[in-house]
Amino acid sequence: MVKAAFDTIDFEVHSGTHPRLGVVDHICFHPLLDASLDQAANAARCLATDMGSTLQVPTYLYGAAHEEGRTLDSIRRIFGYFKPNSSENQWIGGLKSDTLPLNPDSGPSQVTPAKGVVVIGATNWVDNYNVPLLSSDISAVQRIAKRVSGRGGGLPSVQAMALAHGEGVIEVACNLLDPNKVGGERVQQEVENLAREEGISVERGYYTDFSQDQIISSYLEFFEEKI
Repeated sequence: MVKAAFDTIDFEVHSGTHPRLGVVDHICFHPLLDASLDQAANAARCLATDMGSTLQVPTYLYGAAHEEGRTLDSIRRIFGYFKPNSSENQWIGGLKSDTLPLNPDSGPSQVTPAKGVVVIGATNWVDNYNVPLLSSDISAVQRIAKRVSGRGGGLPSVQAMALAHGEGVIEVACNLLDPNKVGGERVQQEVENLAREEGISVERGYYTDFSQDQIISSYLEFFEEKI
């Protein structure tokens, strides 16, 4: 799948309303059922080494896969991931320099503009929950996202940013790093409270990822078909 993506997509001519560092932006391994975080980390390191050497793409490790436990968002901040490079809140084209601001863990030390870089990690389960706001005021929604996030003094273990999502809609897109403590319902309530202060209407949020149960069920069905 990764090779097919590199063969099909040219990062230099790609654009979108979601930030990305490469054609294959991010791969994360999560332990499910009886699997351990160490096993997930080992799988992440093996994939990073393989992709770096076989596909010649710079790869960066984070979480349990990195020896110092480096975080995903710290890598992204170094690359300027969170700042749109267009006046219309879009990310257009690839990385602006062949020289990397951070030495990769695997792969070449210079980036191929058409590919970009890949970030690979291992963590416990993370949920992704987005809340649509009926507004075109990106600054107002950015204020809300900042106040929701743990980094901005809001909900602990929540990362949030504002992303345009079609005409007249901007979403507060959230990573829930510890969904057992702070889940989607808590985020929904917080966004609604903050949006009310800004005079903005809020729609019902949604999870962008499959649940752990859905993934396990799909795997078991696939395995049973092979028997």
